[in-house]
Amino acid sequence: MKFLAILLLIPLILIPAFAQDYNQVLSSDKRTLNVGIITIPEKPVAGGVTKFQIDFINPKTEKIQEHIDYKFTLQRDGENVFGPTDLIHTSEGSVTIPVETIKSGTYFGLIEIEGILFQPMPVEVVSFSIPIADAQPSGNGSKVDGGGCLIATATFGSELSPQVQQLRELRDNVVLNTEEEMLGYGISLILLNVGMYFAIPAVAITKWYKLGRN
Repeated sequence: MKFLAILLLIPLILIPAFAQDYNQVLSSDKRTLNVGIITIPEKPVAGGVTKFQIDFINPKTEKIQEHIDYKFTLQRDGENVFGPTDLIHTSEGSVTIPVETIKSGTYFGLIEIEGILFQPMPVEVVSFSIPIADAQPSGNGSKVDGGGCLIATATFGSELSPQVQQLRELRDNVVLNTEEEMLGYGISLILLNVGMYFAIPAVAITKWYKLGRN
């Protein structure tokens, strides 16, 4: 029984714990929520797409707060380069917004939070700045990862449409989690089979050997 318990615990050891390394963690102006911001790539460059991962964090529990209504704007030199968006709802409390950052310079983001858990609230604002560097001669800095929903974006016209947001959340929070769980179960089954085919026969042979000696 102890051997089987160890086999079942191995997948939990092999699968790493979830952790985030934010570029910035800022409080809303009335301190109802904290907002963690990650840029992808970590050091954005001009001439490509910068993805802003935004996590809405409950300051009391320090966990991601689900069901947030918000708007997002990105500015450079006092002009809007993206947004303001329509009011967006995230059920998971975590979103990724891709923005084409053509020129280098300091960009200013504005997040306006207007609801929590389906309850409207007075607008709370979070503002942040992100430097966008000149592109490197190799061009590697402007490479974009393949995480976008290209077909859905083409269908609905914008990566920030509610339909695309829902599809992205389904992909990132349901499909990927299911794959991790299946991987854990698969490893457990493999190790269990190893135990059945090797450990149990070894115990039987040992007992048979001892009986033969007696």
